[in-house]
Amino acid sequence: MTPDEDDPITGRVLALLAEYLRPDLPPDEAGAQLAEALRGIGGELDSDDITRRGEKLAAAREKGSVTQALESLTALVARAFLTRAVRTSADPPLPETLRWISHNVTAASRHATRVMAIWRVESGLAAEADRAIHDHALKSALAGETLDSVPDAPPSESTPGTEDTMLDPIKLRDALLSRLAFNPSGLPPTLRTLKGQQIYLDAVIQGVVRQQHFTRGDEDAALIWSASAAGLMLADGHYNPGDQRFFAHLQRAIVELAGSADESGQVEIDSHGVQMFAPSDATQRIGIFRTTLRMLGDIAGKGKSVFLQSFARVARRMAERYADHKGDETVMGAMVASAYATDVADMAAGGNGGGGGIANVEIPPLNDPQGYNDEIEPDNVRAVSTIYVAYQLEFGLKAAARVLDLFVAGLLPISASDGSARELDNLYWDQDDLLDEASRRSVYSRVLGAPGGEIAFDIQPNTEFNTLLMRVVSAVSEYEREQSALVHFDNASRGLRFQATSGEFVRKAVRDFAANVSLRGWAGTAFTAERMARQVRRVMKVLNLPSVRNALGVTTGWQVIERISQREFGITVNTVLHRTLAVETQTIMRIIADHHTVWSQNAGRPLFPEPGRTGSDLSADVTRELMVACQHFRAVTGVGDALLDEYSAPVETQPMPSLPDMSGFGGMPTGGGMQGIDMGGVAQLREMVSSGQTPSLEQLRAMLPGF
Repeated sequence: MTPDEDDPITGRVLALLAEYLRPDLPPDEAGAQLAEALRGIGGELDSDDITRRGEKLAAAREKGSVTQALESLTALVARAFLTRAVRTSADPPLPETLRWISHNVTAASRHATRVMAIWRVESGLAAEADRAIHDHALKSALAGETLDSVPDAPPSESTPGTEDTMLDPIKLRDALLSRLAFNPSGLPPTLRTLKGQQIYLDAVIQGVVRQQHFTRGDEDAALIWSASAAGLMLADGHYNPGDQRFFAHLQRAIVELAGSADESGQVEIDSHGVQMFAPSDATQRIGIFRTTLRMLGDIAGKGKSVFLQSFARVARRMAERYADHKGDETVMGAMVASAYATDVADMAAGGNGGGGGIANVEIPPLNDPQGYNDEIEPDNVRAVSTIYVAYQLEFGLKAAARVLDLFVAGLLPISASDGSARELDNLYWDQDDLLDEASRRSVYSRVLGAPGGEIAFDIQPNTEFNTLLMRVVSAVSEYEREQSALVHFDNASRGLRFQATSGEFVRKAVRDFAANVSLRGWAGTAFTAERMARQVRRVMKVLNLPSVRNALGVTTGWQVIERISQREFGITVNTVLHRTLAVETQTIMRIIADHHTVWSQNAGRPLFPEPGRTGSDLSADVTRELMVACQHFRAVTGVGDALLDEYSAPVETQPMPSLPDMSGFGGMPTGGGMQGIDMGGVAQLREMVSSGQTPSLEQLRAMLPGF
């Protein structure tokens, strides 16, 4: 039973295979037959792969579970058998032949009959039915596609395993890629190659087919479901098919697609006259995704692809705005065209700003394309923008957590049969994957300088964030105000010196703020921002559920927050203030990120459009958007003229590194001249405390200079 030099499978593995494949024979006899059958296929097998599989098989045997490992190894050798048989007819085999073998002779249960038939034929133990299946597999491989029936077989003969009713995943993936494409903006490097994209789509398609049970003939439905699910997964930042939660995220995407765009929609159960809250053909989200894809195909034109991520975001928006178009394709067509153009433009500019999730974690180059020394990383700014939005909506996160507690405790009058109950239950049990309040406040303190969070003692909170943001708002507002001649007459009547605020003052204020924010947005901050964005979206969706609003006797999600805050926490939340700050600061930071190259420039062009001068760094529309955002910010924060004058006055530029100091920002020079933390002194202090000694004030000052 010992294999010879042409047999790559070890005796130990061969014994297990013999026991699995021929349990009816004595071990020695079965092993000898298999060894003879395996002789000569070494060239079709990777010896390293066989070794790895043998080790897995041995490890599985020790655990008492070898079936899956044996099925995998059996299928691997069956592929080698069939490849050797193919070479007698076509050497070298065509690529489509090898592709068919790799996808249709597998350990999957639907291929079990085919795999075992190949083994029995190659071992000389085949029945007539086995030979028919083997010949059918061989001819299908040579054709590059699964033949519908056994060639030359009698019509009356039914041969098990000769007809594969499953979809061809490769054809489905190729059809998908012929209509849609990955937008590389924001994707990790693995998804910027064709191979990586194919692997990703194969994983999504397999998951969709497994859950939806599509068979041959369902290609059109399988394509739209797979494309929609892949787009949603990419839009939500799920890039790694190897992630253990990838399939769970895919399930959620499919559930979203199967849901209704109209929460109040009802359908009648056939022959019973019973009304059920469920999506109709017109309101089911997958139908809206199908219509959206068709419209986007018309917009792109024949032979041109639509971006997967943009398709998913636009279709999701069409589903959310179903009440605005009610399925009317004339209205919906205009909405789709506008939303797609905006989304593609935003992606080309690096993303749609905070609050929508930070998908791009690839660090841009240190110098911008025009060659200017760019200290501002746009993705970092967007990440901090998202964290700021979450900070302003923190009261909503707390209110949602309390709603979930009341729901689980059975204190909300929401029926378990209500569709909203499932959403609440899912969010409650998913809280382990979300940031808790202490973790969020720690991030707010580190990134925004907000009080109340605990951070490591060697990390400096960003205490300058609010001051620098106020300088941006004040500089823009003062610039806008001084464009009015009335202001100059008023100053002259009061004997005040005329002092025009230049656009360069604004440029400098924005540069200081952006450099500060960019420095705080590196590395894990982007991932934290992405998690916070998803958390805020889910929380706001829960707070707006009709059943939650009805249970609390209110009409909007914001009123849910007010009611919970008053009843459970004894506080009155200023929702207008927090929402306005979130929206307007997000707008300001989006503009900063989208135009990150202009804040460090000195090319002689004005920042804002000016009468009598040609060209400017910011267009008139962007200028107006920035000024309106600053006006709204001032309106809710009560920034009067005195504060405006103080914060709009230019101040000396402080040194600001473009890369973080790995000692925890301790060595970062700031406006206050804070010194870096002496880690040697920290070690001395730790040693003293651990030995039971209490350091004196003088010792503390010596060990921790600057404190």
